[in-house]
Amino acid sequence: MNLKNRKLFLTAVFFFTVFCLAAQQRVNPSQMQISASPMWETAIGDTVRGMPHLQAGSVVLVGESGSVRSFYMSGTPLWNFAARGTAVPFIARSYEAATYMCSSEGVFMAINRVGRELWELNLGKPISHSPVVGWDGRVFIPVDSVITCRTASGNSLWTLDLGSSIVFSPVLDHMGSVAAVLQNMDFVKIDQFSNEERIRLEKLPAMIVSLVEENQHSYVLMYQSGEMEKIIYNEGAERGARLSKTGLRSLPAPPAASASRHDQFVVTLRDGRTLCLNAQGKVLWTRNSHEAVEEKGTGNLAANQSAMIYDERGIYTITVRGVSAFTAEGRRRFVFRLSTESSGIPAFSDEGLLYACGKDNMLRVYKIDTKPRTIHQSRYYGPEPEGTYGMGNPPPSPWAADSSRYNEQNQTAATAEIEAAIRSGQIGKNEPAYVAYMMEMIGFFIGHPQASMVRPLVRPEQRIKLINLLAQVGSRETIPFLWNIFDKDPEPAVRRACADAIGIIGVDPTGRSFYSYNFLISPDNPNMDPQLVLAASSSIARLCRFSGPPLAPDGIRVLRYFSNLTSLPNYVRAQIRNEVDGLFREGLDQMIE
Repeated sequence: MNLKNRKLFLTAVFFFTVFCLAAQQRVNPSQMQISASPMWETAIGDTVRGMPHLQAGSVVLVGESGSVRSFYMSGTPLWNFAARGTAVPFIARSYEAATYMCSSEGVFMAINRVGRELWELNLGKPISHSPVVGWDGRVFIPVDSVITCRTASGNSLWTLDLGSSIVFSPVLDHMGSVAAVLQNMDFVKIDQFSNEERIRLEKLPAMIVSLVEENQHSYVLMYQSGEMEKIIYNEGAERGARLSKTGLRSLPAPPAASASRHDQFVVTLRDGRTLCLNAQGKVLWTRNSHEAVEEKGTGNLAANQSAMIYDERGIYTITVRGVSAFTAEGRRRFVFRLSTESSGIPAFSDEGLLYACGKDNMLRVYKIDTKPRTIHQSRYYGPEPEGTYGMGNPPPSPWAADSSRYNEQNQTAATAEIEAAIRSGQIGKNEPAYVAYMMEMIGFFIGHPQASMVRPLVRPEQRIKLINLLAQVGSRETIPFLWNIFDKDPEPAVRRACADAIGIIGVDPTGRSFYSYNFLISPDNPNMDPQLVLAASSSIARLCRFSGPPLAPDGIRVLRYFSNLTSLPNYVRAQIRNEVDGLFREGLDQMIE
């Protein structure tokens, strides 16, 4: 064998070996049986102290040295991100599986599920606690005493200085608001539009859970002493006076972890007992977890060694040494013990998988439960958010009953006011009114079916400007409205603006945009507009880059079909092919397996 052939042979052997190893690593979790042995494991080269971060079938890990790595649930490595230095161990993940993280230099970044950076923001200092992702994709970013709110595509909605540092990571409550405790002893609730309510506490709690009792929302605060108190939110009261306190009976021991569902909450105590309580603080049942002395546990559980999940499957107590699962009624379903203590709290997934990072810097993934979640999940993303902010169908704007709003001078003044607020990054409390106004004016013909489109109440150029502004607010919930206008507005330039806006917002909850765009090239469309097809193609490419697989391969198929249409001018087809080539170069045509 000559030297050239020998090199070719060795190269082929190398790639065949890599392929075989990769094939051995990838597994199908749905076909795996429960086992004490890992489904798969891999060296991560760093010690992970915090919990792995799960969403949409993938995991993100932050190491002590600042490394950030991601794997699919089958074991496929997804990405290894360089975080402008080192990453701080505070991460959040969105419904679309975007990862929000921050470097030690204070650069905050959004990364999609295949490791592509979507946008960045220089905060000047690293975040002090984990970000919180709201129901419509907006992200709340805490830095010391300040919370800033950004859209999923990075545009500023508002920034609020709370006047005192946040003590521990804020939580998303059952209203989609952020609840936090401040160093000055204030409990504060901040909603998605920056409206705040606060009440003074006597001392700092250890943790918060949010409850829903019929139509009343409340919070249970737990203290290291075992004491508890309840904060009740009364939406009907005057602003600034909607929170009130009431006492609850104490826990029998200090709490280590907690979770809630509807009007019940569960607590794992430091002695290893798991309790289920109702909204009045009454204990419904008590069981020993694997951490209790009676179950051959340590009986001494630190707060940073445990977490809890309470969902439609039941209740899970998760610690560095294993998992105990219970039904909502308190029957113990199973106990799973890790052979060695993990370096941080393991994470338990919607698929019944346990992700545990060992002190030997190995990630091990176990199948521990065959009971699947029944909550609705999107084809492209994970479980849908708990609720909405109403931005898809907001209440009528303050201008709704004023017929003079169609006066051209009044339109110009209102648009200038909205544009100034959006560009200042402080739309905040005015967001519902401004979004409602923009939707009313953009879709005026929907509410006025007899309106003349020859002399429209809102001219096309004005509608286009408002659509561009609506895109800057960027709520996922406005996407269906934009589909509707794209499908029905008779003006091609307005429809092009809708396509651009969908791409700027960056998320498509169901892939519905592709159906609207497909109509452009159907035999039923006698007025195919090449520029509109080009705008739709650009929008699809943006959606693909934001979300990555599995939406991206579907989008690429639509684009390839567009690029082969002989009815389109050659220059349009060439531009679409350039978009497709770019997506291929970025590897977005590949499904994750």
